[in-house]
Formats: sequence, C-alpha cells, structure tokens
Amino acid sequence: MVKTIILILFLIIVSAFSGRTLMLLSGVFSKKDTDLFSSFSAGTLLVIVISFISHLVTVMGDGLVSTEKRYSGILMVAAMSVGYFAFVILTVIKGKKEKAKKEEKAKIKASSVIFFLIATVLSLAAFITIVNGVRVNSAGDETLETVVTFLRGEKMYSIDPLTGSAYREGLPSRYKILCLPGFYSVLCEAFGTSPASLLHSIMPGFWFAAGLCAMIALSKVLFADAKDALLKRSVFICAAVLFIFAADLSSYAQGFMILSAMWTGAAIRVWVLIPFMLYCLFDRRYIVALLPVLCEAFICRTQYGVGFCACIYAGYIFFMLILNRRRKCSEAS
Repeated sequence: MVKTIILILFLIIVSAFSGRTLMLLSGVFSKKDTDLFSSFSAGTLLVIVISFISHLVTVMGDGLVSTEKRYSGILMVAAMSVGYFAFVILTVIKGKKEKAKKEEKAKIKASSVIFFLIATVLSLAAFITIVNGVRVNSAGDETLETVVTFLRGEKMYSIDPLTGSAYREGLPSRYKILCLPGFYSVLCEAFGTSPASLLHSIMPGFWFAAGLCAMIALSKVLFADAKDALLKRSVFICAAVLFIFAADLSSYAQGFMILSAMWTGAAIRVWVLIPFMLYCLFDRRYIVALLPVLCEAFICRTQYGVGFCACIYAGYIFFMLILNRRRKCSEAS
C-alpha cells in the first residue's frame, strides 16, 4: 500500500513539475498564460516521451527490464529536478514581466453552480468506475500478458506472451519500440505493484485525470471571452463525460476503451492526446501541439490506426492558412 502511494505521488510530481516548466517556457515565447490543468496534461505526455527514450535505448541494447528501469529512473528524476528549478526561475522571470491585472468579479448564477456540481459528480463517477475496474474489458489486448512475461523473463520481447514459448521470427521493430508495456513493467519492477493492479486501476486513473485536465484546459480556451463562462465550461465537461458513458454502449465507438481499457494507447489518444492537442492549437501553442503527434506514434499500434493526431494537426494548420489568406484578400480589397 505504501509503495503504491509512493508510485502515484511520483507520477504526479514528475508530471506536475515537468509539464509546468514546459508550459511556462512556451508561454514566454507565445505570451500566453498557463494553468495547472494544462501543465499536468503536458507533464503526462512528457512522461511518455521519457519512457519512449529509455525503452528505445533498452530495446536496441540488451532488452532487460532492469536496464530500462535504470534509464527511466535517471531520466525521470532528472526531468523532475530540472523541471523544479526551471519552474522556479521561469516563475520569477514571468512574474516580473507581468503586471497584476485587476479583474471584476462577475456574479455567479445558480445555473452555473448547478452544472458545475453536475460536472463534478459525473467526473467523479467516471473516475471511480475506472479506478475500481468495474468495466474492465481486455478483449483483443495483451498488454497485461506482455507485462507479466517481461517481469518473469526479465527480458523484453524474447517470449510470446500468448503462447509462453520463445519467438521464432521475433516481432517487427514497429511494435517493439512501443513504450507502454515497457513503462508499465518498469513501474511494477520499481514499486512492487502487481501488473493487474497497475493496469486495471492505477494507470487508468492517472490517464483519466490527465485527460480530464486537458478537457478543462480546452474548455477554458473555447469559452474564454464568453458570458457565463463557468456555465458553458461545466456543460462542456458534462458532455465530454457523458460521451464516455455513451461510448461504453458499443465496442465500435472511439471512446469505448476509456472506461474499459484506459491503459491502452488507443484510449490515451482519444481522451488525452487529442483534447490536449486541440487546446494547444486553439491557444496558438503550435510547437507544443506537436507533442501529442509524437506520443501517438510511441504508444499506438498500427492496426489501431496511427496518424489521427497528425491529420488533425495538419488539417487545422491548413484551414488556418486558408482563413488568413481570405482575411488578407478581403482587407486588401
């Protein structure tokens, strides 16, 4: 129990400091404000990047779980340390440049409070459902078997997790470089957590919280200048969470795996990567918006589709260029 708490705190601290530093750094150049929600979501994506780097180096080397644990631990502690000091420095620099703004407090309507409470209750209901593993459905996914095989054999991709025998022809490199199974194995090895508990409870809760933070940040950008912003943002969160419960009715829905298999790359893409990328695009943080595009390639298998984030990014830039060109033409005429 104690090690599990330490694991959760470790993930939260690494994500919080590294993500906050990234968003503050992007805010220095884009002159945009940042908040804790977008920072935490960005930090979870940086965790994926760190895991991919350590996993790639390990797979190209001896392939031992202990080796990846060493590399991943060094990189995460370094990211946490550098992130903390950079966070302090950037906070001081940004604080000196910004002038305090006095904002008038708008009266909060009763309807805004009601929908805010509804959004909170729905989010908690979804979080509790995911963490308790009530709707776990691992059909077609062998992540748990892969993690267990890694821990037993201490070497990655040497034994087929479905048959228990050695690979005859091996695996394509495209599948071997996917970092989630190695990342989960490292967490189990380092903190002594059981693979089933990690995959069906801890990590789904972690990824769901990251996606919810991304949704909250996205709602702030969408309704920044709107009247009754709290009401509209609450309704937006309610709609997003209800989308999860509605998608649970069919396995063909994109959001089906959010409640049932939040540890998979496809679920992380739908609930975390795409909302965070949309937030970055709408907030004009175009460089940071490339981070979800990279993470998708690090965690999603080819048969589940790779390129959703890249297509959304390219489509957004394309339409923005068209709109800017039409605006310039209308101003010139």
